[in-house]
Amino acid sequence: MDYIFEKKSVPVRETVFDGCFEQPVDLDFTLPDYCPSIEKILKCKVIPKIHSKSLSGDRLTIDGAVTVCVLYIDEEKKTLRSCEHTSPYSGSISVRSDCSDAVIRAYAKPEYVNCRAISSRRLDIHGAFSLCAKIDAICNKETACGCSSDDIQIKKSSVQLSKLCALAQQQFSVADELEPTNGSPAIRSILKSDVRVKECECKAAGDKAMVRGELIVRVLYIADNEIAETAVMEFSIPAGQVMDAPGIESSTKIDCRLELLSADVRLREESSAENGNSVTIDCRLCATVAAYCDESLDYIADAYSTMYDLDGEYSQIHLSRLCDICRETSITKSSADAETNGISKIIDIWGEQCSAESGFDNGTAIVKGKLTACILALDNDSMPFYIERSVDYLCPVKLNLEDPEKCVVEAAATVESISYRLSGGSAIDLRCEITVDARAVENISARVLSGAHADEEHKRIKESDVAVTLYFAQKGESIWSIARSYSSDPEAIKRENDITDDELDSETMLLIPSI
Repeated sequence: MDYIFEKKSVPVRETVFDGCFEQPVDLDFTLPDYCPSIEKILKCKVIPKIHSKSLSGDRLTIDGAVTVCVLYIDEEKKTLRSCEHTSPYSGSISVRSDCSDAVIRAYAKPEYVNCRAISSRRLDIHGAFSLCAKIDAICNKETACGCSSDDIQIKKSSVQLSKLCALAQQQFSVADELEPTNGSPAIRSILKSDVRVKECECKAAGDKAMVRGELIVRVLYIADNEIAETAVMEFSIPAGQVMDAPGIESSTKIDCRLELLSADVRLREESSAENGNSVTIDCRLCATVAAYCDESLDYIADAYSTMYDLDGEYSQIHLSRLCDICRETSITKSSADAETNGISKIIDIWGEQCSAESGFDNGTAIVKGKLTACILALDNDSMPFYIERSVDYLCPVKLNLEDPEKCVVEAAATVESISYRLSGGSAIDLRCEITVDARAVENISARVLSGAHADEEHKRIKESDVAVTLYFAQKGESIWSIARSYSSDPEAIKRENDITDDELDSETMLLIPSI
C-alpha cells in the first residue's frame, strides 16, 4: 500500500550552470596606413566584448567581438601612439536542458596575451580570453507536508529559506556623444578608453523594476595642438531601464546587478564643436533583478506506521537563503618604483584585473584580492614608458548575519580610482579606491520524506491486552524514537507523562500508551 502525502512546492532560484570556456586570440596583422611605425611596444591588451547571449535547448551561445589594443612608441617622433584590431567570435557550450525559464549572467575576461613586433609595421599576437556564464532558473521544490492516514505518525521539521518572488533580465543599449569640457584640449586621436559601471539600484513599482545605474567613461587621448600632448577626460553617463518583473514588491529583498557587456568609444570626425571633436559612446548592458521574501518551509523528515512495516523513500533537497547584501569601499595604499631615469610626467594611472576572495575572520566577513596598477608616464628624457604593479587589498564587509559560519559570501570588486604622488626620483605612492559588492547566502540541505509504502502482509506485533507499558528512559533519548519502537503516538506519550520537549533532559520513567 502506497501512502498519499499532501505536497507543497516553493519556487527557488537554482544555478543550473556556472563555468567558463576559453577562446583563443591569434592575430598576424599589418598596421593601417594612418598609424606611424613602431619603435617599442608598451602594452598590448585584449578587450573581449559580448554582443548577444542565448540559450537554445541544451546549448549556450555567446557572440561578440574581441579588440586587441596596442600602445606603442612612434618610431619617428618618439611619442605615444595606439592601434586597434577587432575581430568577431562565437563560442558555445553544452549545459543542462531543463532550464527554460532562465536568466544568463555572462562576462568575458582576458587571460593572457603575447605581442611581438615582427617588423616596425607588422604584429604577431597570441592570447586567450575566457567566456564565463552563470545560468539561474526558477525551480519548484516540492516536499511532503502531511498525510491523512490514521496509522501514520509523521515527524515535521522546518527551514527558513528565500522564496523567489520575481526573476527578470533585460539587455539594453546606452549611447551618448561627449565633448571635451571647457579648458580641455581638443581631441586629435584616442589612445585608450575604459568604461565601467559605478553603481546599480532598483526600485519596485507595481510589477515593474526600475533599474538605475551610472557609467564612468575615461578617455586618454592625444590633443589636437602643436605639441600633441596627452590628456585624460572622464565623464559620467546615467543608465536606466524599466523591466517587467511580476511578483516584485517594495517589501521584498531585491538583488540587482547591472553588467557591462560591451562598450565602443570612437572619435566622431565630423563635429562642429568649437573646442574639438566629440566622442561617441555605444554601450550594451544587461540588468538582472531577483526579488526574494523569507518563508518557512515545513516538511516531513521521518514517518512510521503503527500498524505495518514501512518502507520510506527519502531525498536530499538543497535550498538557500539570501541573508544580506551590501556595498563597501576600501582604500589601499601601495608604492611603485619605475626604475627609470626619473619621472617628468604621469600620463595616466588606472586599475585592471581586480580579483575578489571572501572569508570570515572572528565572525567578520573579509574580502581580499589583488589588482593591477597600470602606470603610463614620461621619463626625464620625455620618453614614454609603461609599468605594472600588483597591489593587495583587504576590505572588511559589514553584513548583518545571525550565524556567519553557515553563510557563504559572494563578492565582486571594482577599481574606482587610483591617485598618486611622486615621492622623488622614480618612486610613486599609490592610493587605490576599491568598491566591493558582497552578498551573503546560507546554503541549506535537508533530508525529506518523498514517499512511503506499507507492507500489509507484515503487521507490527503489539500486545493487545496491555493498556500501557512502563519504560525506563535514558537522558538524551527522543520521544519520537521511543514511540516508534512501541508503535505508539509521540504526542500521546507527551500527554500521558506531562512533558513538552521531544528530547529528555534526564533519566525518567515513562508510561507508553497503546493505540
